Amino acid sequence: MAQVQTLSSLPFAPQSRGVSDLSNGLSAIPRGGITEILGHSTSGRTSVAQSMLATATRGGEVCAVIDTSDAFDPASALKCGADLGKLLWIQCGHRLETALKSADMILHSGGFGLVLLDLCDVAPVAFERVPTSCWYRFRLAVEPTPTVLLILARQSIARSCAVRQFDLQHELVHWGGTAPFQTIDRLDTRATTRKPPQGSDVKLHVFANTFTAI
Repeated sequence: MAQVQTLSSLPFAPQSRGVSDLSNGLSAIPRGGITEILGHSTSGRTSVAQSMLATATRGGEVCAVIDTSDAFDPASALKCGADLGKLLWIQCGHRLETALKSADMILHSGGFGLVLLDLCDVAPVAFERVPTSCWYRFRLAVEPTPTVLLILARQSIARSCAVRQFDLQHELVHWGGTAPFQTIDRLDTRATTRKPPQGSDVKLHVFANTFTAI
């Protein structure tokens, strides 16, 4: 069973059109559709997602985080600027089936501006057992709504059901401090638009909890 955490009381605010893109420089993300942010660890996908959560909650929208692998860090989201009072956090205990059922319930309940489905740490073989109809069901549920369904994963999961796909790849690591006590100050990451194919690449500076377009 999923563990639902209400980080504060959840006022279901009226929906606005406040979440129009990932950040300055990235193409607009459409409402009523599935968008995939793809990439391996250290590619900047978590920072992108946290920035979107911050943008949505600051705009007065209620968001949901479906945390498949219990990796979500509320402190980092708060540091990024997210309003935890408008955030529903569902911990799924590394159970993909629980995450998918939770997403289905949330999408059909309505009232959320952004639904984040984090599948980053799920083994690719696990998706082979997920029927294609699952993603079509999600697409049909979100289409008539002002909700953004954002999926984080290592590879495309929703495939043809996604209206936008961004592939993140880090290009350069900037280290701070002196050896042997060095930390990562910044990653230079390239965001490639995979869908639609005519989209242009965007280069990003990814910091600990946020990112900026170059």
